[in-house]
Amino acid sequence: MRTHPARFALLAALAVSLTACISTKETIYRDVERVKIEFESDTAARVFYEAFTKSPESRQRNEKTSRFIIPVIVDAQRTERDSENATFNAAVRRCDTNGDGKITEAEARIYAAPRN
Repeated sequence: MRTHPARFALLAALAVSLTACISTKETIYRDVERVKIEFESDTAARVFYEAFTKSPESRQRNEKTSRFIIPVIVDAQRTERDSENATFNAAVRRCDTNGDGKITEAEARIYAAPRN
């Protein structure tokens, strides 16, 4: 029995084109509650919020993408993103150096100082 290469290639191409691929793409937003924080004074609050809104971290969101692929059969992608509150909470933890739940003017100024 003799096999024709052209016929085999045509059958292979037809088989590949008729297969189904299960594809999913999912984005999950991890929302956390904002940390309750007090400020020693209006000045401390103003310094902290001005520094936070100008910082690159206020615009960045942690993102993690996982992808699972079995060619021609399964393609699953899952992306997890942190909310604004997660970024804010991280900034509060960094600013409130003694962890007492109250940001002083000195702590706010240290947080606002340029980092090298």
